Amino acid sequence: MGKFGKTLFGKLTGNDKSCCCCGPSIVSIRTIRVDGKEMNVAGLYEEFKKHFEAGKTSENIDAGELMQNLLKINVVSENELENFKAAILKEYVTYWQGNKH
Repeated sequence: MGKFGKTLFGKLTGNDKSCCCCGPSIVSIRTIRVDGKEMNVAGLYEEFKKHFEAGKTSENIDAGELMQNLLKINVVSENELENFKAAILKEYVTYWQGNKH
């Protein structure tokens, strides 16, 4: 496979960083429950992984920092923001407990 093919494959599988001119890498979509309703959240796994690898435990995670990138790629209404944040933090606790060694 040539360089172009490897780059394209990386972008399609999300294993390659891309610049702003080429668009973002494909991110995961995960369904979580927010205030009793199901909501699809883009990039959740990638954000959790990034924070986990930075050593953020479920007790010392910075919710604002975690939410910053998620809100760039997910549309959340102002009146759902607090419930969304609570659901994301709850999901991170589950993710962290499942991945700690």
